[in-house]
Amino acid sequence: MDQQVTRVATWVFGLGYAVAWAIVGYLWSGPLTDLDYFFLPAVRIALSGHPLLVYAVRFETVIANDNGPLGLVPLTTVAGIASWFGWDDKRLLRALVLAAFSLFTLLMAREAVAAIDRLRGASLAGLSRVLAYGVFAGSPTLLIAVLGYGHVEQPMTLWLVLFAVRSLASGRPRRAGIIFGLALLTRSLAALPLIPLALLLMVRGRWRALAWLAGSVGVIVALGLLPFLIADPKDTIYSLLTHRGSLPVSGGSIWQLVVGTPFLWVPQHADVLFVFGLAVVMSLVVIAARRDLEPSSRDFYGLLALTALALPLLAKSVWPYYFLDAYVFGAIWSLGQAAPLALGRRLIAAAIPIVATIGTLLTEYQMGAIGGQMRLIEGGAMGLALAIVMVALATRLRRQDLDLRS
Repeated sequence: MDQQVTRVATWVFGLGYAVAWAIVGYLWSGPLTDLDYFFLPAVRIALSGHPLLVYAVRFETVIANDNGPLGLVPLTTVAGIASWFGWDDKRLLRALVLAAFSLFTLLMAREAVAAIDRLRGASLAGLSRVLAYGVFAGSPTLLIAVLGYGHVEQPMTLWLVLFAVRSLASGRPRRAGIIFGLALLTRSLAALPLIPLALLLMVRGRWRALAWLAGSVGVIVALGLLPFLIADPKDTIYSLLTHRGSLPVSGGSIWQLVVGTPFLWVPQHADVLFVFGLAVVMSLVVIAARRDLEPSSRDFYGLLALTALALPLLAKSVWPYYFLDAYVFGAIWSLGQAAPLALGRRLIAAAIPIVATIGTLLTEYQMGAIGGQMRLIEGGAMGLALAIVMVALATRLRRQDLDLRS
């Protein structure tokens, strides 16, 4: 009987959540988002009979969609259904899209709460479980990312990443590689959480698991992108690889400090290398000190949060939704603590989702700042704060909790 009640409550909650997103999407009167600039124009190209030419979309002739094509599949399906029924109203289409993609948010939240249950060694129940779902499904960072900036694919990517981590933790590197490949085909930045996983296997000498993981990722990404490369190599390569180098340093980044100097070309053309390089260094610093660290470990989610923070710290343009990955991983790590911790360690665990939320709200607020001086102050202050948090987090992760299973 209890299982039936739980099942009914789950369906009611899921339906209500989707309806809420639909209402918010229909009533949204904010500025146009990446959903309007990139994703829906690509969908219109696909529905016109040219699904492999979706990377021809441009904003202001320069900016392109640098994400993989997988997120466009459910979006095209929703738009196709709406078109078939003659629902051409833009507000209605946005409502349908947000309602449909709320499924991936719920899947992400479910995977996150399941990870918390595993880390704690006991399932959350009652109000605690409801609140845990709310931490992931109702966060301001998620709302701003999906509604404010139209990145409906981001919860989908995070769901796949969490699923892949669980697969590797259960000893299934081939399945983990396939799922990670799908995550990369949804959002290019899914490569960041792949770094600590691959390095952990490498440092531990688990070459067979690493080969299965890397090989599966490579095959899935190649199969997913090859048709687009054959049909439209110029636009596909420009969108996914080369167009970022033409974008300016902006968005409150710490790289604002080099604007007007001869070193501006460094972030302009190589900020991604710094982001991934920092993720590699921080991962190795922690992994080398923690011989007990595994993909199934509680602190591994802390390591995922640490590497995710490299993006808002060193990207040449910092957008509010860049903090969502760190928020989700940090919340899992914080809520997954099974026993009382020393106050300092508990504060560090709680600081990650808090800092991610503050970073989201501060960056969103400063997006409206006209003066470059304000953006410079924001970039420097946020960069300094993130650097301090990352150092504190890395220091914490290097130490094994003797009274807890890591």
